[in-house]
Amino acid sequence: MNINPSEIGERIKTARKAAKLSQTDLANALGKTLRTVQKYESGEIEPSITTINETARILKVSPAYLAGYNKPEMRIDSVSDVLSFFVELRKKAEISYEIDVRRPPHYDGWNCAIRFEGRGTGAKHNDSLCLILEQLRDMLNGLENYYTSQEHFDRWLESELAYYMSAALTDKEVEELSEMERLERRIEADRKYMEKIKAAEENGSQDE
Repeated sequence: MNINPSEIGERIKTARKAAKLSQTDLANALGKTLRTVQKYESGEIEPSITTINETARILKVSPAYLAGYNKPEMRIDSVSDVLSFFVELRKKAEISYEIDVRRPPHYDGWNCAIRFEGRGTGAKHNDSLCLILEQLRDMLNGLENYYTSQEHFDRWLESELAYYMSAALTDKEVEELSEMERLERRIEADRKYMEKIKAAEENGSQDE
């Protein structure tokens, strides 16, 4: 999703009028010139995410709204919906993840995780996801342990939604392989997997 300066400008203008502020009032509150605010509203220039956040605070709207982000209608009513989400996420070219499962008899317990490798995958938004999830972990811990308020969490979320809306995702190209090509790819994948296992075992022996 690309940020449209004209749409941002129109939303700033609408929110400003709803707040009963003039362009001069908004300019003074932001520490900007009147001409700069006029350019924001006309779409001539695109405000920075810092300016969007501050403008949203002044006009008492969400940063995500000003940035032109429209939250999708997303309902999760069953485990099937969660499964469908993970499958759809796998189709995106800029994101990749691995599924890690640990269970008896090789592990004392049963847990699973979706792991996004932040570097070296070729998936250019994986690093952003790692950063987001780290921040989300801290925010949720703060919320659940009463170190932060729901209002503070909501403000953080709206700011992040506005910031990352320009990090667009595209669908992977679907490969059309013959049965022979598929088998050759599988053999190559198995070879790389065995090399990875062997390297891990050798590193383990060296550590001992």
